[in-house]
Amino acid sequence: MTDADKTIYKICREQAGYTQERAAELLSCSVRQLSRYEAGEVQVPDDLAYAMVRLYNSQYLAVEHLRLVSQLAASIIPAVEPVSLQTAAMRLYNTVMDFVEAHPDRKLLRIAEDGIITPEERPILDEILEELRTLSKVCFEVQAATEREV
Repeated sequence: MTDADKTIYKICREQAGYTQERAAELLSCSVRQLSRYEAGEVQVPDDLAYAMVRLYNSQYLAVEHLRLVSQLAASIIPAVEPVSLQTAAMRLYNTVMDFVEAHPDRKLLRIAEDGIITPEERPILDEILEELRTLSKVCFEVQAATEREV
C-alpha cells in the first residue's frame, strides 16, 4: 500500500463526520485497532471494510478497499480519482460524447458478428475495451463525487 492508499479509511471516516472514537464504537472495534487500520499497519478485514462502507455511506471506500486487498480486483476495477462533482460530470459527458462520435459500438458489432476475433480485429477490439474502461472509470468518479458532495 502507498501512503495515499493507507489513508483511504481515515479519509472516508472524516468525510462521513465521525471521530475515530465514535467510528470505533459503531464498528465494534478498539480505537487502537481502527488507528492501525487507518495507518495501513494491518489490512482491514473484508467484514469490517463492509461495515465501514455502510457506516460511512461510501461506495468509493468499497471500490478502493477491493483494489487494495485484491490484485485481481485491482486489475479489473479502475482507479478512481477523487474529483468534484462538476469535474466528474464533465468528464462523464465528454467521455460519452467521444465514445458516441467514434461509433465503436458499430465496430464492436462487426467484430462480434461472426463470433471470431481475427488478428486484424484484435487491436480494434483492444482500443474499444480501453474506451469502455475509461467510461467505467468516469462513472465511478461521478458516484464517488456525489457521495462527497452530499
